[in-house]
Amino acid sequence: MLSAGILILASAKSAWGYRQAARAVATDAAKLEVVASARAHMNRLEVPLTAVAYAHQVGISEPELDTLLHPTVPFRDQISQQVAAINRYPTFSSTSVLQADVAALPAVILGMAQGSVAYGDVRNFLSGMASEIDRVWSRDYQHLQADIAVWQPPGSFEVHTSALRQTYQAFQAGGHEIEGAIYVLEGTGPSDAKQELIQASGVFDTATAEFAGQLSPMAHQAWHRLQTNSVDRHFAATVQQALTVVLKNLPPPFVGNVAFAGASMAPGLHYLADLDALVTAASQDLHNTAMAQSSAATQRLTGETIFLGLLALVCLGGVLIAGRTLTRPLKRLAAEALQVHRGEFDLDRLSGTGPREIVTTTAAFNDMAATLRAVEAKAVALAAEDLSDPELQVPLPGRTGQALQASVDRLATRIRERELQRQLLHEAATHDGLTGLLNRAAVLDYLTHDVGRRRESGETVAVLFIDLDGLKPLNDAYGHEAGDAAIFATAVALMQATDTCDVVGRLGGDEFLVVLCHEHSCDGDAVVARIHESVSNCRVPVGESMVPLQASLGVALAHCDPDTDPMLLVRQADEAMYEAKRVARAHRDRNTSTGG
Repeated sequence: MLSAGILILASAKSAWGYRQAARAVATDAAKLEVVASARAHMNRLEVPLTAVAYAHQVGISEPELDTLLHPTVPFRDQISQQVAAINRYPTFSSTSVLQADVAALPAVILGMAQGSVAYGDVRNFLSGMASEIDRVWSRDYQHLQADIAVWQPPGSFEVHTSALRQTYQAFQAGGHEIEGAIYVLEGTGPSDAKQELIQASGVFDTATAEFAGQLSPMAHQAWHRLQTNSVDRHFAATVQQALTVVLKNLPPPFVGNVAFAGASMAPGLHYLADLDALVTAASQDLHNTAMAQSSAATQRLTGETIFLGLLALVCLGGVLIAGRTLTRPLKRLAAEALQVHRGEFDLDRLSGTGPREIVTTTAAFNDMAATLRAVEAKAVALAAEDLSDPELQVPLPGRTGQALQASVDRLATRIRERELQRQLLHEAATHDGLTGLLNRAAVLDYLTHDVGRRRESGETVAVLFIDLDGLKPLNDAYGHEAGDAAIFATAVALMQATDTCDVVGRLGGDEFLVVLCHEHSCDGDAVVARIHESVSNCRVPVGESMVPLQASLGVALAHCDPDTDPMLLVRQADEAMYEAKRVARAHRDRNTSTGG
């Protein structure tokens, strides 16, 4: 009876501890969700505040800035609203540093308005606040890890916990990508903007690659929305355009284009808000899972208490056969040890019952079997080069485990480097080196497959052939650098005039090809007008002057059927382009003659 009572208390204590540990983890996840929301709020404050500070630095007043960028809410009102909203987030009062920063924020804003606080000081101040919030998130995440170690939940929970850390890293890197991309494309900002963009892009790609396939349900939905949303995809293309400018050492395409900065703010904030939604969803999933485990532990505690109470009633009879049952754990231990000797490590964990020596021996055996099973799992994952296997992230005890983990990390780094080289080679094989657009082979291959696909549904396809006018005279007069700048500016203009569902490629020299999606193919005239306007607005800096650009364009339209020839469409668009060029030349000659 005494043994039964001790067993009841021990089981109740274990179940209660499990329940409390689950609740502690749920609380930790909720705190991380709040900190991530506070970090996103910092970005909503940082954008208008740095915009106004930079405008003050270059001599633009706030009314002039609002007129230039056309924000939905004036920047001064945005700053006031975001500062007032800070008190809703306990994160901003969670450390003495943040308390001091919040107290100093009104003085920084006032000094910026009076001209005593420079743009660089404002940017450094906001960066310091953001870094402190990141430190709070990291601290709370470490606390979550410690509580998980006490709780010992199912293995999938720890995988999702690791994925949460990667989503926050992607969120942080996304903020740096947004700032760096706009700086690079405008040719403004600090001197380290290009390096910041490259580093942020690398961290973002690494983080998203590591949490791929490991996200919890709500986080997976948030990630899917971010990848498929047209606004987010278009801004991601803007980031890739900035990377192309950096890696190719090209001139910034939007120097002095204030409208570009204004147009980029809203999609940039939308992109960052969706990244924050990803972190929030991952945190909420952890919170919900922990609460469900806590509820299950409560139910299990009730059931075990009832069961053990009934068990106590029959303990008296059990005493008579206790001597015989002492041998059973030893037999099970011996049988399991024989399986380990044969190389079979996937064993059920032995229950530690009986005398203290048997319990100690059983626990040691369980730990040894688990370690061998983990070593075997790591070896299998390494042999298959499956770096996403969560077993590779589980540390092993002792010096052997540390050495193995170091080897895993080195191998993972080499495999990632090899994969990056493969991606770069594929990029070089399918994209034009100057503009970053699809090259001739890639865009014609796309057209061939697209026409084949549209045949099945009977869709309409429109092919646009664009030729940059006056490239040879420009090269002859100013050199090939000016010609390359004109080609790159034309590529940017084509990307701006088309939508994300359209495909733009460079055939070579000054010739480009655009394949419109089905929705736009039926209204090709509108796209043609946008392209003409976009190219005509381009200016190429040559010495102290700006040379305007012009392009000729031809369109070929077809209702796809088995007889539709993709290459014939290209030739027809080419002929239409030359006809347009001939008509334009005749019009110019007639105007010249009339003027004479």
